[in-house]
Amino acid sequence: MKYFATYEIPKHKLLPLIGEEVKNGVTGSTTYFIKSFVSDESIELLKDSKGIFQIFSNGLLLRVFKNNRTISIPIPFNQIKRLELIKGKESIQPIFFFPMWILLKVGLRIDIARYFRLRYWEYKIEATILEIETHSATFKLETNGYTFNSQEEFFAKLTDIQELKIIKPIP
Repeated sequence: MKYFATYEIPKHKLLPLIGEEVKNGVTGSTTYFIKSFVSDESIELLKDSKGIFQIFSNGLLLRVFKNNRTISIPIPFNQIKRLELIKGKESIQPIFFFPMWILLKVGLRIDIARYFRLRYWEYKIEATILEIETHSATFKLETNGYTFNSQEEFFAKLTDIQELKIIKPIP
């Protein structure tokens, strides 16, 4: 897999690898922190950096940002052996007769009721983990657990990936 350490990838190099950018109203995924990257090509810039994913017709583009530099990593769908999105463990401990507790009792979903907590420990969620394994690289990325629902929606659109798993632990 060829990586491009540029600010913009020329279309003539990108099109054969991952096709045209998919215009679906969303520019890209939420920001991920790259926790580990193992590849044939060692890229030091990727350690402890941030990145976002963009969907293209034949693959994903991971744009990595660190120290005013950008590395673009095209990931064709046919190269992805495994993609797992793992929701962090939730801790739900509402205080008796407080707003969050009342809203949960009347049947409001936790993803809305959590905004009415009065103490930070009433609702906590661990980080969302994204693991991608390709033929030549393995990525482990992490983002805020509160963004899981939007990331589930973002990655669920990728029907071309055979081993796409979205894992939600039972609370």
